[in-house]
Amino acid sequence: MATIALYRKQDKILNDFAKEYQSRTLSYLQKTFSLSKEDSEDVFQEASIVLYRAAIDGKLDNLTSSLYTYFIGICNNKAHEQLRANGKAQIVYIEDYSVEANGERYNTLLNKAERLLDIIDKDEKRENKRDGIVLDMVKQLPPPCDKLLWSYYRDALSMKVIAQMFHYASESVAKVTKHRCQEKFRKKYEVAVKEL
Repeated sequence: MATIALYRKQDKILNDFAKEYQSRTLSYLQKTFSLSKEDSEDVFQEASIVLYRAAIDGKLDNLTSSLYTYFIGICNNKAHEQLRANGKAQIVYIEDYSVEANGERYNTLLNKAERLLDIIDKDEKRENKRDGIVLDMVKQLPPPCDKLLWSYYRDALSMKVIAQMFHYASESVAKVTKHRCQEKFRKKYEVAVKEL
């Protein structure tokens, strides 16, 4: 009986989560990937199923990011699958780390990993590998860069929020620190490319 109660509790939490973030996520998918409303809803539904399975399998127990960040990662993967299915898959490489158009800051890091994967292999699970490469590269950065870049690119937090979160004296100090961290990431990326 305890297992049934646990599933019901997880169901309620995930249903509440889906209701709270559905419109925000659909808007993100439509703007970021130029998906139709129907395709965005399909992606949201598929990502919700993946999230539910992850919860049942206990994969959310030791989550190192927010649930929404984790969910958006799933949505990104599903959106890429949808674009491939629609025959619209296209990779856009962005060199400027400060790109904020359409809230795609994290995609800047993903595109770097995408280039590495182009060199390594071309199998269908590349989004998961790409996310893994970015996560590993960011985790290997020294503090506070590891958490700061993740907060800025993946969680899409504003510099004001990051300044408060990391207890910086001002938003300007946070921006300077972010820029230094970006340079560290860039150097790590260039080393990874040279090693291939």
